[in-house]
Amino acid sequence: MKKQKNRGPLEGIKVLDLSKYGPSRYCSMILADLGAEVIVVEMPRTAGQTLEVVSDDVGSLYIAHNRNKKCIVLNLKKEEGKEIFYRLVEKMDVVIEANRPGVLKRRGMDYESVKKLNQRLIYCSITGYGQDGPYAQRTGHEINFAAVSGIMELTGSKNGPPVYLQSPSIADLLGGVTHAVIAITSALFAREKNGKGQYIDVSITDGTIFYHWIDGQSYLLNGNLPERAESPTGSDMACMNTYKAGDGKYFTVGCAEPWLWVKLCKLVGREDFVPNQFDDIDKQKEIYQAFSEAFATRDRDEWVKLLGEADIGVGPVYNFEEIFSDPHFKHRKVLAEVEHPKLGKIKLLNTPFKFSETPAGVRAGPPLWGEHTREVLSNILGYSESKISHLLKEGVIE
Repeated sequence: MKKQKNRGPLEGIKVLDLSKYGPSRYCSMILADLGAEVIVVEMPRTAGQTLEVVSDDVGSLYIAHNRNKKCIVLNLKKEEGKEIFYRLVEKMDVVIEANRPGVLKRRGMDYESVKKLNQRLIYCSITGYGQDGPYAQRTGHEINFAAVSGIMELTGSKNGPPVYLQSPSIADLLGGVTHAVIAITSALFAREKNGKGQYIDVSITDGTIFYHWIDGQSYLLNGNLPERAESPTGSDMACMNTYKAGDGKYFTVGCAEPWLWVKLCKLVGREDFVPNQFDDIDKQKEIYQAFSEAFATRDRDEWVKLLGEADIGVGPVYNFEEIFSDPHFKHRKVLAEVEHPKLGKIKLLNTPFKFSETPAGVRAGPPLWGEHTREVLSNILGYSESKISHLLKEGVIE
């Protein structure tokens, strides 16, 4: 008998995702890439509580969040829908939700209610501000979280407004997705030792503040309040900055180390700047202007080659077309290709994890809306066809 290929380090783990939007959906997608069986629960479109941008199963946002998953449509506001949820919880290892604090408690679907059904359950809530505190009930989106956690205050130049980076969604990804994945996998590991499930409260803003390990810790230790740069590039240091080449394309230089700074000054023919690497803003402007004039004499890719050969930190400022055609990223397989029942072959961002023994990966494309409702009810819960037909007629499933 042919040995079945390992699905990843989380093979055998079952996850129920009740969320709708990016951070929690991306979290469960990563768990699915790692081998977990993930079932996403959608509300019926007829309930009027589903945004088209996240329910369109051929839309880029839906496709971005849902590969490797199963999809069921279940009206959790109906009693029979809640009963299905309770029965699924009994068989799950992890539940993920992203409702405003207190919403699921009022429905009897919070951790304290459902842990009686499954003592080994890991239950993770992902919200903007956490389950308690003065801001817990605030409505918010990623732009609000990036603002209140200090990300935007440090982005852009001093002479302009704070800049919001919509892609990537730094606060959502760092504060929400990353910490939720770490917390869930850690809780699963702890359960292997003590046999107990637990509740996880992930606050996106808490998590984002945690990543201020440079300027934040400097402020706490020395009272240094960081300011945005005067330069429109976002950096006032000539040794760590963005430059425009002769073909109009941009590249970045990173040489904080003094010995690399010496190499850079020699390469552009300005050894007179060697003693001035960390001088004040006026000198930095002078150096930046001189370097800009030097870098305007060649095309971007020429400079990238020259600086790279000199072992100076350099990176071209890529657009998406350049990223996905770069031979290094092709070699690293940053894209995966799968079949989609409506779209044919589509490309997806591949999982970044490289395991030698339990490989993670994209095994299946995103499911169609409600594609697995019957399968889950029949195979996991043992519902008969007549029972499923009844639920369909009553608007409990779709």
